Amino acid sequence: MIKVVYPEARYFKEIVDALSKIVDEVALQFQKDRLKITAMDISNIALIDIEIPSEAFPEFTVESPLNIGVSVANLNKILKKAKKGDRLTIEGNEENVELTLLSSIKRSYKFRNLDVKPPEIPLSNLEFNVDARLIASSLKDAVKDVEEVAEKIEFEASENELVVRGRGAGSVEAKYGMGSPALISLSVREKSKSSYQVSYISSVIGLSKISDTIALRFSNDSPLQLEFSLGTGRVLFLLAPAL
Repeated sequence: MIKVVYPEARYFKEIVDALSKIVDEVALQFQKDRLKITAMDISNIALIDIEIPSEAFPEFTVESPLNIGVSVANLNKILKKAKKGDRLTIEGNEENVELTLLSSIKRSYKFRNLDVKPPEIPLSNLEFNVDARLIASSLKDAVKDVEEVAEKIEFEASENELVVRGRGAGSVEAKYGMGSPALISLSVREKSKSSYQVSYISSVIGLSKISDTIALRFSNDSPLQLEFSLGTGRVLFLLAPAL
């Protein structure tokens, strides 16, 4: 049996919206000290790993670890109704889950607990040549610009500069040099360049609404990692390079 209360349902909506772009069903993994969600798209190109610690919840009661399997489409329909200040309560057991939006009125929705197996992907051994932290809104703008002209987005980093570019029907390029207000930090162990499908990045860049900064990590022709900060929690997004 679990019961948790998330203080701002609209923020949870942004997380679910990102999940909806890559999977149809997801397991909410309630552990003693956190909520964990891991999902991989059917083509094994993109993975989202979410961790929100118990202290981020005003109420977090987990009698024993429990996976709650839910339809992402159903979650999206419910959370689209959330308004500023609404709280989200999740209660569940091995058989059922009940979601409640708490505001001036109480709206409850009950579903069957689906049998959804979360992917088991080790993330701790990943190493990257480039580790940059940017203002989230700035990277969002760069991604949207690339999406207008190209199917692939290229990241290139040298010791003092990060470049984001796209080439297709036209071309676009954004440069973040040391000292740029949008570039908080840049660490480059080795000059690197890699390309990715921009549509996948665009599907999660909406998380910039609830994250002020984004960590961007990559190496030569290697997976991309984006990390969105959620207060004490975080969302990791991994994307395979485009061939």
